[in-house]
Amino acid sequence: MGTKINIKSYFEKGQFVVPEYQRGYKWSVKDKKNESSITYFIKSLRQAYDNELKEYFIEAVTVVEESGKIILVDGQQRTTSLFLLFAFLEDKDFIKNKLNYDVRKDSHEWLNNYLLESAYSPDEDDSQDIYYFKQAIIQIKNILDENFDLRDFSLFIKNNVFLLYNVISKDKAINTFIALNGLKAIMKDEELIKSDLLIKSSRIQNNINQNKEQQFGIEWKINEDRGRLARNWDKWLYWWNQDEIKDYFGTGNHHPLYYLLITYWNISGENKKSKDFSFDNFKSQFISDGISAKKHFEGLRKLQKTFEDLYNNPLSHNFLGLILKTSNSRESSLRYFLDAKNTDKIKLEEYSKWSLIGSTHLEIINNTTEKVNDLETEEYVCVKNRKAREAIDLVNEKYVYWNENDGEYKDSRKEFAFRFLLLLNILEDNKLKRKFDFSIWQNRSLEHIFPKSKMKILDFNNDDYIEGSIHCIGNLVLLYGKDNSSFGAKDFSEKKDTYFNTSLTFSSRNLLHTISTFSKSSWTEIEIISNKTSTIKYLNKYYEFN
Repeated sequence: MGTKINIKSYFEKGQFVVPEYQRGYKWSVKDKKNESSITYFIKSLRQAYDNELKEYFIEAVTVVEESGKIILVDGQQRTTSLFLLFAFLEDKDFIKNKLNYDVRKDSHEWLNNYLLESAYSPDEDDSQDIYYFKQAIIQIKNILDENFDLRDFSLFIKNNVFLLYNVISKDKAINTFIALNGLKAIMKDEELIKSDLLIKSSRIQNNINQNKEQQFGIEWKINEDRGRLARNWDKWLYWWNQDEIKDYFGTGNHHPLYYLLITYWNISGENKKSKDFSFDNFKSQFISDGISAKKHFEGLRKLQKTFEDLYNNPLSHNFLGLILKTSNSRESSLRYFLDAKNTDKIKLEEYSKWSLIGSTHLEIINNTTEKVNDLETEEYVCVKNRKAREAIDLVNEKYVYWNENDGEYKDSRKEFAFRFLLLLNILEDNKLKRKFDFSIWQNRSLEHIFPKSKMKILDFNNDDYIEGSIHCIGNLVLLYGKDNSSFGAKDFSEKKDTYFNTSLTFSSRNLLHTISTFSKSSWTEIEIISNKTSTIKYLNKYYEFN
């Protein structure tokens, strides 16, 4: 739990250090309406001052205390903005040697030397940080006019403005930073979006006809709303930061909230074809004023609930998961299914089965056709049907895992064997309304049921078995990769005993289609051909080729 302190006490804690994993200063970046986070911040402080509020709250900071230094884990933008504000207010003794800007050396030098000499004029040689520092000073100056009592305002900021001061241990700093903001390499726009949304969506326009008591009530409501919105945002961040969520959506090195924000951008933005997703574009599109910010914060809340509902429902979880793992464009797929305005979309299962065999987003939703490669005809075929046919034909070959010389194929037959076996296991989970564990996508193994080392025992020269081999789809099952070593070169009965030995930790025991295979009493060329035939028959039926 944080300690409530005023700004005077905060700055007296020690020297603030902006660590290297933080991004640079960005609060003076302007939107299309020539507004920025620093202008809203200063305007809110001035409004609190004009209304003579006894207390005004500006959210929390999270820090590490170390040898008189205050390492800023969260709250760097606000702290730097306060530093720049006090510089403008000519309270330079109060901030002298108070900010160590480790992010960039030139930024540190300017803040602690040239800033204190009032060098605010922009220069074409300025680095990005210094440019934004100077812009912040200029924007502050435009809000606090010449007749404004700067000294009294400085005293108000020190004594009447409060924040929550959270101290954590040094060993938790990086993890806390990642939990709050995402990985350092991509710590760019999302925190700025959060800041602007919280400030603007909770800000109510000042009414000059309201008395001080009414204004106090309004400010109380603003702080209450801002806290509620911040809690919502933190809940979303916590959800997206869970390992199973990151693995499921394939967040990778993106900010944890990337897919929430980019999906909202894609389904809600106008004229987005000419704009890339960025803070400036998101801000100009959705956070131009308090009304739009509040509207779009609510839109994000509803979209987040849709994400959670899709994830928590076993059937949608399983088919969407299959799409996310196989789609050529996750963003397009998510936009297609999460856009409430799209009322004519195909079902998740239908989309997933075509994504599974490599069809693109547009091929799936548009039923794209192509001309048959025959100059004498004008026949056209559906591209996704052709791809499905080719994929099934590949896994129907005599050799799939390896060729007859135990060499790898250069085509995709082995990948399609994995994908089709994955599908069969997912469909079994659907029958039980159980969520499938998609960690197998990165931790996979295709296991030979009858071991390769004992293949000479089998006879595939018989006409009844000529279409089979030790490497055909009929002799393969899906396992979690870490379970592969438990089987080794064991024969079928030994593998079966291992599989059903509940005293052993064996993740693949949850793969229901794999279980059904090992439930057989014996495994010879007869069962291999039978399994191959039934698998291909099922796939043909699933893709409606019968």
